[in-house]
Amino acid sequence: MGLRNKMFIQHAVTIVMLLTAMFFIVNYTLNQSMIKRDTQTLSQYFGLHRIEALKIVSDQKINIDQLFSGKYAPFIASHLASNSNFQVQLFALDETIVGSSSDKENLLKRNDIEKALTGNAATVITAGEGTQYLIYSVPFWYEGEIVGGFRYLLDLHENLQTLNQMRTWFIAAAVGCLIFSLMVSYSFSSLLVRPLHALQQALKLVSIGDFSRKIQASSQDEVGELAKDFNHMSDALQHHIKMLKYEQGKQKAFYDNITHELKTPLTSIIGFSDLIERMNKKDDIQECNTYIRKESTRLLNMVEDLLQTSLIGDEAWRIKLECTDLGAVIMDSLRILEPTLQKSAIVTTLKISSCEVNLDPKRTQQVLFNVIDNAIKHSECTNLYIELTEHEGFGLVRIIDNGRGISQQLQSILFLPSAEKQDRIISNESHGLGLPLCKQFMELQGGSIVITSSEKKGTEIQLRFPLTQQM
Repeated sequence: MGLRNKMFIQHAVTIVMLLTAMFFIVNYTLNQSMIKRDTQTLSQYFGLHRIEALKIVSDQKINIDQLFSGKYAPFIASHLASNSNFQVQLFALDETIVGSSSDKENLLKRNDIEKALTGNAATVITAGEGTQYLIYSVPFWYEGEIVGGFRYLLDLHENLQTLNQMRTWFIAAAVGCLIFSLMVSYSFSSLLVRPLHALQQALKLVSIGDFSRKIQASSQDEVGELAKDFNHMSDALQHHIKMLKYEQGKQKAFYDNITHELKTPLTSIIGFSDLIERMNKKDDIQECNTYIRKESTRLLNMVEDLLQTSLIGDEAWRIKLECTDLGAVIMDSLRILEPTLQKSAIVTTLKISSCEVNLDPKRTQQVLFNVIDNAIKHSECTNLYIELTEHEGFGLVRIIDNGRGISQQLQSILFLPSAEKQDRIISNESHGLGLPLCKQFMELQGGSIVITSSEKKGTEIQLRFPLTQQM
């Protein structure tokens, strides 16, 4: 059973109990009020009748003993009851009714007479002939002694009719109030439960990761506070999840890039190892071992950087700028790539001069490795032209191949992060990570990378590094 139905039933039971209690209280109070009123009326009549009876005695028409005798009492009772809506009876000291204005035998004897003869007025409600009677008995005092008593019998038929009409009107009003109250209760419980129902639906969406649903509650009570707290919680969870996804994306991009860069020194080491097998001169073998050691050291440093990054939780690339001869960095990179170039039968033409720029040698070398490696693997070129000049305050490196070129559509997405490339083709030779990483390294060093290419006409890549005097 839902909360709304439980609240509705609870309100219905409470209202029915209250109306029932009110019915009995009103019925009892009204009944007692009418009896009290009628009793006071009969008491007033007794005062008048006593005066009239004493007047009869004082006029010496009859004596006090004859007043309560069977000879005169019936006439006196009938005389006193004339023009009234109740019966009058007179009773003697032996509890005998000596005179009555009516002949209702079933009302002739009641214990009220006995009580009245003790000196106290007595009131009795009794049933008779399909109705109820109010019997009021009061002692008659004469010269300090009780000589008899008067008894009044009032038919309560009109009172019963009044009570029945009151009950009918009360029940009709109670039913109307009950229906109206139940309608209001149902509307109120629906209004109260509506935000709770919305909260339930929102929680179901939260359980599947959807935080878009917000609870609208204008009330200033606990339900309104609960709705506000839920909205705050939903916003906070959504923010934390976005931050978590962002951090996870940064971490994944970093580890994708670092693992991609691990390939370059490994490729160089393998290439020089293959060359050693074909060399006879000791000097050549020693030179190959030197580059193997150098690339192994670079590989070890990259692994150490990766471990350090993992320990401190910082996936940002660290750049250490220093004044360096860019031509020397290019020549050193080409010597490391020499085995790969020879294996691919690519003729390299160099036009390199000394050029002092501010750069990070390790990151610059990674850029050169990626650019030249892409030309070797993907351009299908036979000639590679590399030139270094100073141009407009920058050290300009031009790397030109005579390969198959790159389409305009592909050029528009070359530098996009891998996560933003739609339908990206991943193979053993291409992961789409190198060029975005090159762009990031160049910008961190204050430089830039630009690609110009046409299909079947080759590709030119320009790397710009700020000259020393420009820093």
